[in-house]
Amino acid sequence: MTFVNALIIDDDPIFRLVAEDALRALGIDTISVAEDGAEGLQSIVNTDRPYDLIICDLQMPNLDGVSVVRELANINFAGALIIASSEADAVISAVQRMAIMVGVRILGALKKPLKISTLKNLLSQAKHTNTSIATKPMTRHALKEALSDKRVVPHYQPKFCIRTQKVTALEVLARIFSKDGQPLNLEAGLKAAEQYSLMQVFTFSLIEQVIKHVKIWKLKGLALDLSINVSPAMLRNLDLPDLIGDCFRSADIDLQTITLEVTEERLMDYDANVLEVLSRLRLLGFKLSIDDFGTGATSIEQLRLYPFNELKIDKSFVQGAKTDLFARTTVEASARLAAMLDMKIVAEGVETEAELDFVRNAGVHMAQGFLIAKALPAEKVCEWIAGFNPGNIKAA
Repeated sequence: MTFVNALIIDDDPIFRLVAEDALRALGIDTISVAEDGAEGLQSIVNTDRPYDLIICDLQMPNLDGVSVVRELANINFAGALIIASSEADAVISAVQRMAIMVGVRILGALKKPLKISTLKNLLSQAKHTNTSIATKPMTRHALKEALSDKRVVPHYQPKFCIRTQKVTALEVLARIFSKDGQPLNLEAGLKAAEQYSLMQVFTFSLIEQVIKHVKIWKLKGLALDLSINVSPAMLRNLDLPDLIGDCFRSADIDLQTITLEVTEERLMDYDANVLEVLSRLRLLGFKLSIDDFGTGATSIEQLRLYPFNELKIDKSFVQGAKTDLFARTTVEASARLAAMLDMKIVAEGVETEAELDFVRNAGVHMAQGFLIAKALPAEKVCEWIAGFNPGNIKAA
C-alpha cells in the first residue's frame, strides 16, 4: 500500500520535526501533527482527508498512546498505525498485540530516537504486504462451488533440513482460485470453511489431490515427507484418525511420512476427545506438529499433555529476532525446549540468509520460507527439487 496522508501524534516537538522530515524524505508530502492523544483523535475525526498513516507515541499527557489505540478501534480507523516510543520492549510489544486484537492495522514500532532506516523498512514492508484486518468470509455457496470445481488446490512449500542441507519435506498450503484462474483471498475461504462447518470437506478435498500428486512424483522418483494443516475443529471428531488414515493407506502412502500440523493458539481449548484423537493419530504412525508456536498461551506443562513431536516457531519471532530481544529469546528457548522433549523444531518465515544463520545457531532442525522457496504448484515441484542447490540460497 502507498501512504499519502500522515499524522504524527507526539508531545515531543523535536521528535515531531524529525519524523515530519523523515516522512517527507520518504515521499509523503501531506503531514499533520498533534501534541497529544486528545488533539490527535480530534484531528482524525474532523479531517476531510482520512489519514492512511499515523505515528503515535505511547507516553503522552491528556491521552496516552494506549488509549489512542483503543479509540482508533472504536472509530473503525481504516489506516495504518506505527507506535513510536522509548518504553521497554515488553510494553511496546504488548500494545502492538493489543492493537491487533482490537482490529487496528499496525505496521510495527519505532524505538526512539527515530532511525529513518527503520521507518523506511516499515513503510517498504507495508507496500508489499496485504495489511487489511477485517476479511469477510466467502459465502457458503461460493466456497462449496470452489470445492466442487477443484478450485481449492494444494501448493507445496519446501522444508529445508539444516543439518543435511537438503529439502526433505513439503508443507501443503491451500490456494483458492476464481473461475478465470485468478487467486482469491485464502483467509476468506478458511473463515467460510470454519463458519459453515466445511473445514473437513475442505481438508479432505486437498488430501485427495495431494495423493494424486504423490503418485505422480513417485513415478518420477521423488519421495518426500509431507506436512498437512488440520483445523482444531476437526480434532473433536473421534472418527478422524480412521478417516484420514484410510485415505493415505489406500493410496499405499506410509503414514510415518505425514505430519499433521495444528495451530497452537487453540491448544488450551482441547478436551478429552481431542486428546484421544491426537493419541490415536500418533498410534497410527502420523507425526504431529504444533504450528505457530509462541503465539498462543501454551505452558510447558500443557505441552507435555499432548503427543506432539514437532514445534514450528511462528515467523514473527524468526523475523523479529534481529531487533527484538524477546523474539530472539523465544526462538532460542523453544529450540532448547524441543531438545529437552525430544521434538523436532522448524522455523517458519525464513526470508534472509541472516535469519537462516540465526536459526541454525539456535539449534533449529528445519527451515522454510521465501529464502528457500515460495509455495509451488504441484507441476513445478519435481523441476524445482531437481534444480535445488543449497549453495545458491538467496533471498527471494
